[in-house]
Amino acid sequence: MKQPDRQHPRPADDTPEWPEFFKNQVEPFWEQQVISEYFKAFDGIQLHFAYYKHSADAPLVVIAPGRIESALKYQELFWELAQQGFSVAALDHRGQGLSARLTANYHQGHVDNFDDFVRDFSDFTEQLTSLFGSVPKTLFAHSMGGTIATIYCATCSHPYNKLILSAPMFSIETGKVPYWLARWVVAAGACINRYLAKPWYFFGMGDYQAVPFEENVLTHSKQRYQTFRRVYDNVAEVQLGGPTFNWLYEAVSAAMKAQQLASDVHIQVILFQAGNDQVVSAAGQKKVAAAVTREYFRFETIEGASHELMMETDRFRQPVLDAIIEETRELVNA
Repeated sequence: MKQPDRQHPRPADDTPEWPEFFKNQVEPFWEQQVISEYFKAFDGIQLHFAYYKHSADAPLVVIAPGRIESALKYQELFWELAQQGFSVAALDHRGQGLSARLTANYHQGHVDNFDDFVRDFSDFTEQLTSLFGSVPKTLFAHSMGGTIATIYCATCSHPYNKLILSAPMFSIETGKVPYWLARWVVAAGACINRYLAKPWYFFGMGDYQAVPFEENVLTHSKQRYQTFRRVYDNVAEVQLGGPTFNWLYEAVSAAMKAQQLASDVHIQVILFQAGNDQVVSAAGQKKVAAAVTREYFRFETIEGASHELMMETDRFRQPVLDAIIEETRELVNA
């Protein structure tokens, strides 16, 4: 396999050169060197993952994406980590990305039981063990992926050496609605959903729509945002709309579970909080930081950053990227 040029510079995301860099460097790397595969989950549905293998003994960075995300959204991060001599892999969680959907409406973000995500991730890790062996492994998990990764690392025997959490979903932002009331409404709707065996969207949610950059709450980086939207507009299979009542009920319950289990994660953890997050609540992250006092747990707030730290502009994104690289290099030098 041809190795990428580790000396090739990446222009700043707010410069005119960045789109050309993505088109001429990232996209060819993804198309030529990243492998797309599927495996069957425990219940028979098809799950998609993508990976790049730098060499037989290169350390591996594994990505657990957030809700609506696909491995396709992490093309730039794959490229950057490849420049460092790392292998990279990412899973499309059930019900999103290029993995199978769980309802008749392909746009619905739905899951029957949040523990299914955790079991899928455990099976995915087994797939990676067969592909990469016992090389050092860093787990990078964003938002919903952070909930999955925390529960997984706390309850399962696993091969990961370090866990980096990006704006993890340890509680959900409910705006002006009291959290207790939001939980009650979601629980009632999910109960009716299950009784009728007919999932439907939570109030105000619908099929996939491309939100204009000026209205987005995910990132300050216009060029990264437009690139992500272009990928999703061109690959209809990864498009996802809003969550169902049951997804929200399961997510709220899992977020609370992850808070309670965080102390049972016995590897080094770095939690990055997005200071201007309007998607997940900071309250759950702060509770975890207060409860987990071990010396190998680190909590950092990136002031002013929006929710999607790896889609953010460079000044917000770089500290997270640096941490992934530095912590993975440490594994090699240990």
